[in-house]
Amino acid sequence: MDDTQMAAESVRTGKAWDEFCDGLKAAGKIVLQHAPDSDVDRAEGFRYLTRLLRVGLKFSLEYGDPSAPQLIQWMHETQKFGVDNPDQIYLWARISEKYEYRLSGARGNVSFLSINVYGGSFGRGGRRRIAHLNADDIPTGPDGRFELILSTREYPGNWIRLERDTTTLVIRQTMNNGPTEFPVPLRGRPGVTWPTWSSPDGETETPITFTLERLHFTPPPPLSPVRLVNGLQRAVRNVMGTATVFADLSDRMLQTPNVILPTDEKMWAESFGDPEIRPLGAYWKLAPDEAWVIEFTPPECRYWSFLMCNYWAESLEYRFRPVWTNKHRARYRADGSVKIVVAHQDPGLPDATWLDTEGHREGMITLRWVMAKEAPVPTARVVKFAELAR
Repeated sequence: MDDTQMAAESVRTGKAWDEFCDGLKAAGKIVLQHAPDSDVDRAEGFRYLTRLLRVGLKFSLEYGDPSAPQLIQWMHETQKFGVDNPDQIYLWARISEKYEYRLSGARGNVSFLSINVYGGSFGRGGRRRIAHLNADDIPTGPDGRFELILSTREYPGNWIRLERDTTTLVIRQTMNNGPTEFPVPLRGRPGVTWPTWSSPDGETETPITFTLERLHFTPPPPLSPVRLVNGLQRAVRNVMGTATVFADLSDRMLQTPNVILPTDEKMWAESFGDPEIRPLGAYWKLAPDEAWVIEFTPPECRYWSFLMCNYWAESLEYRFRPVWTNKHRARYRADGSVKIVVAHQDPGLPDATWLDTEGHREGMITLRWVMAKEAPVPTARVVKFAELAR
């Protein structure tokens, strides 16, 4: 039998579904093998698998056809992985060099806007960046709008050349301003209007609405057994691969806890990395009576943020707790430096920014520098909580 016949037979007999369910059962072993010895970390681990499955099905099945591309928000308050950024709206679409596309929108005034095209994948020899645009460099019309063509064939004006094995378009909108009270309103979910984000000084940032369309569009054919089987298989590989990659990263970093490390260049390049974002990382681990103190002077940059994550590299619950800070939200000392205190309760220090552990004893953090002239690695130390007020 050829591939088409084999796929049809697999669907008729239910084999495709059985293999899909067996793959999910196997993914559960990753949680049991890697999770810290804590009920909350194990519970979050299994929830994490459901989230990875949800996004895997979107990537591989629901929105996986590059002939009918759709921009979707692929990370938000209940869809997290890979140290997701609460200040960022992530837009994703499956594309291919076989087709030509038009991306249009208005530049707006968000702090940082970038457009990246990627090829390959973790499972096919590694992912690579094909093109990167800082939207500040895209010419716009008198009304502030722009159009960008993505194709192998050259077009006049704004154009990105697609290369062999093009797979993915990712747009990042990053905002310094944002809510300062909790709970934080939903942002960018279907049917929910994006609010205007405001800072204490009155500056506002409004997210952009983009349109992606395939040129010379024709409707795709109905769902075939081949596409269903391939989509289910890819979704399971996404769950297994993503969970393993970030669990392995946590395991490596916890060998040197509470030490901030420079960018892992290889992993960043293969993880939808953006060349103008420099992420630093660390694994934090604190006893009930301890606090972690991080001090630094931010470099000149468009944006920076410090984010608390769990073992699985998911941001902590930023809707309800102060688990991150950024360039506009942080408290600055007279000399322009910042002191961040990670602790299980608020120390009430007037010159420090407190970040909540949300009841966790350990996890990851990421410090992002965006469009920075340098990427300093801050100093960090663990102290007794009782000593903070001295």
